[in-house]
Amino acid sequence: MLTSKPALSNVEAVNEYALKRPLLVSFTTKLEVLLRDLLQAQKLEFHLIESRTKDVVSLKEKINRSSKSYRDPLSEVSDLCGLRVITYYQDHADAIGRLIQEEFLVDDGLSVLHSSQGAEFGYRSSHFVVRLSPTRSALLEWGGFDAICAEIQVRTVLQHAWAAISHKLQYKREEDVPIALKRKLFRLSALFELADDEFVSLRDASGEVRKEITAQLATGERSILLDSVSLDEYISTSLVVMEICADAESAGFSFETPDNEIVDEDDSIDRLSDTLRLATIAGLTTVEDFDAVLNRAVRWSKEYLHAQYIAGERESSSTWYATAGFICELILIASYADLFRVGNLLMSGYERTIANRVFEVAKSFLGARTK
Repeated sequence: MLTSKPALSNVEAVNEYALKRPLLVSFTTKLEVLLRDLLQAQKLEFHLIESRTKDVVSLKEKINRSSKSYRDPLSEVSDLCGLRVITYYQDHADAIGRLIQEEFLVDDGLSVLHSSQGAEFGYRSSHFVVRLSPTRSALLEWGGFDAICAEIQVRTVLQHAWAAISHKLQYKREEDVPIALKRKLFRLSALFELADDEFVSLRDASGEVRKEITAQLATGERSILLDSVSLDEYISTSLVVMEICADAESAGFSFETPDNEIVDEDDSIDRLSDTLRLATIAGLTTVEDFDAVLNRAVRWSKEYLHAQYIAGERESSSTWYATAGFICELILIASYADLFRVGNLLMSGYERTIANRVFEVAKSFLGARTK
């Protein structure tokens, strides 16, 4: 005769959870590492991955305040282990959702998936309640975790913003919203959803613009307006930039990233923006203008870059790491040393001592060239 498991009191459930929590913490940690590896293997971009294991106090508050009567909270509460993946774009969130469904056992009854179809309250992200697949749970390193479930939330940055703000307003369910405010809240929800769609459209359009500029540069076209995209493509493909960078390397600059340094895409974008700012101050409006400055500099770039490197070496014994964009900046500074000010370099993120040194070397070199 089969007998059902006796119901646990809330106190018993909390005490049992306190004993089991270290195992769940280990599971959450391993699951986050696995999720990162899966996303990177599939080249799926994401903004952030967060994870947490519910603490004992939070579980106690949840089961005591809930209108639901739990027979076994440790198996019925599905978010004891929680992970959140925040993406930039909705189609990336959709792709990550598909990956989760392929790699894990998903409880469709407990999971809540975002859909742009139909009426939903607020701006919903997708919540997947998962367990390890039989194949993965059979692996030695996952032993003992096969019965544990976790909740993986997948949302865009905008969905995350919506969730944070609506939580602050204490509107979790439609019934929580005062009638006088419902219309405004639903309009905001629609605007957030529209913004997510438009960001995807803008990203795709930006990709097409880049392809067009790349094709133009490949044919030798240079009368292209100077902006972040055209400047980036020009620096990446220009023969004269390669020549000047070779001069920089022979002067001592290193173009290899230090072993202990992680390449930050945001830093690269910021540097490109700084180069564009200096070009604008110099009155350069097209790729052709920029290209002409570099071509004029070829005959003196090696000597000038050597002077910059030597000056830097006197202040620091460490290697001066550089990018092609940074070398182009140094050339601009020397070409327009009579126009720029130290403040222009400070606004471009230079430390004051480096800005003063770079500017002084550039001015001295300009003076020597004009004598």
